[in-house]
Amino acid sequence: MTESVRVGLLIPNLFMRVPVEAAVQGRVAQVVALEGAASAAGSGCAVVIVDLDALGADPVAMVRSMVGRGTTVLAFGPHVEGERLAAVRAAGAVVFPRSAFLERLPELLDTIFPPGSAG
Repeated sequence: MTESVRVGLLIPNLFMRVPVEAAVQGRVAQVVALEGAASAAGSGCAVVIVDLDALGADPVAMVRSMVGRGTTVLAFGPHVEGERLAAVRAAGAVVFPRSAFLERLPELLDTIFPPGSAG
């Protein structure tokens, strides 16, 4: 893969955004800052990494919309909202509790950008 893949980030919390952005920049990817749920849905990014709290009142519909356009959605949210995480997973996102997301991110990115695909 020689062409850069657009990866949208919709992560308002800088403590989460900075390590996610650093992990993505280490891949063959162009990081695109997304400003809100509407920009995530219409971003044209191949991958969107999103904090579910940033998707508004109906994150399931937003995820369905993105997945329906062929976007890979990696999402995280509060572990105490298990039903919402399960609903977003059923809508097509790869989703983890916030507490596990950063730990699992390298593995998730390896499935999207296999090692050795850079350069």
